[in-house]
Amino acid sequence: MPVPGESVPPPSVPLSFLAAAGLGLSLFGLAVWFAADRIVTSPAHPGALAAVHVGMLAFLTTAVLGAAHQFTPVVARRPLRSVTVARVTFVGMVATAWLLPSGFAHGPESLVAAGGVTGAVTVLLAAWNLSGPLSVRGRGVPLAGLRLSVTYLVATVAFGVVYAFDRQAAWFPLLPHRVLAHAHVGLLGWLGLTYVAVAEKLWPMFLLAHRPRAREGAWAVGLVGAGVPLLAAGLLFAAPAVAWPGGLAVGAGLVCHLVSLVQVVRHRRRPLELLHGFLFASAAFLVVAVAFGAAAALLPVDTPTRTRLVTAEVAALAAWLGLAVIGHAHKIVPFIAYKALRARGVTTGRSGRPLLFADLLHRPTARLTLAVAAAGYLLAVAGAAAASRDVLAVGGATVAAAGVLVTANLAIGPRRAVRAGGAATSS
Repeated sequence: MPVPGESVPPPSVPLSFLAAAGLGLSLFGLAVWFAADRIVTSPAHPGALAAVHVGMLAFLTTAVLGAAHQFTPVVARRPLRSVTVARVTFVGMVATAWLLPSGFAHGPESLVAAGGVTGAVTVLLAAWNLSGPLSVRGRGVPLAGLRLSVTYLVATVAFGVVYAFDRQAAWFPLLPHRVLAHAHVGLLGWLGLTYVAVAEKLWPMFLLAHRPRAREGAWAVGLVGAGVPLLAAGLLFAAPAVAWPGGLAVGAGLVCHLVSLVQVVRHRRRPLELLHGFLFASAAFLVVAVAFGAAAALLPVDTPTRTRLVTAEVAALAAWLGLAVIGHAHKIVPFIAYKALRARGVTTGRSGRPLLFADLLHRPTARLTLAVAAAGYLLAVAGAAAASRDVLAVGGATVAAAGVLVTANLAIGPRRAVRAGGAATSS
């Protein structure tokens, strides 16, 4: 993929976001561990909300925003409007990711309002900054999907600000279906649609796949993008006649997304590798999430059972996106670090031979990360579905361990390359 040098932001921009997201993943796992009893008994409890927001903000949104600041200028071949604003966005995102959960967990209430305002300003800055490259036309499905997903990001934060101030004013009843509307706009409209769109560029690139057509990916972006507002509106106003068409469209779009993955794998010109282990595990959790969502909508069950099914659906969607983010980070971070190291004059690896991507990653640790992350998310989904505090707590602790593994692995590799390059230069 062409990478014009003037379009790409400095490596410190995306790497800052991704490093913070690695910390967020570990702390998300710990938060789920500590709040497991609240999550299974009362998903709307402040402790449960705090844990969920650590995962959604400190891990997923931080990581996806960082990737968007790198990916969008590359695909559009047009730079961000301002690198300085990108750095301010990073600071604002980190502040939001910790103000809101802290306010939910132990107060004071003003922290929640402060987090909502900070998040709103941060997202508006990000949307303005990304609007430069996103305004380019004719770059295909990925940019079209990103334009929609950034719109849903703004909508998600608008929901969040309303909720943040409503906790004090109580002028907007926080009924369960309204909270679900907020969750699904964020998970499917912002995070999910971003991944579905970006995957249409990354999957063929990483596998050197040349499909005869890419209709499935275009349908995936179109159906998810069109279905989310209907689904959210139906949930928001408790209108099944609106929610059902939206849910069916989103479900069909996610099926198209999975079919697109199968097509890319079938037409690949490179062997499968570690990334695709993450992708296959991620896709399995997406199937589970769709199954739980369908069960919650169709089965004649009581309210506690329906709540468990929806909680499991949300957990499975988080697992789908989380494993995809971790897997792609094992490709993206070495790619960015490699270019940065070469620019600094580091041309040899630890072996004394020319620097390779493999020198920036410890593959046994990466394989262990896949096993640990998949196991952790599996336990978390199972614990949520069975309302088992202990299973959910173990799943959270395991996810936290995966966060430590991936962050350490991706941070240590480039540092070793710098030391090896320095030693080779000295000799």
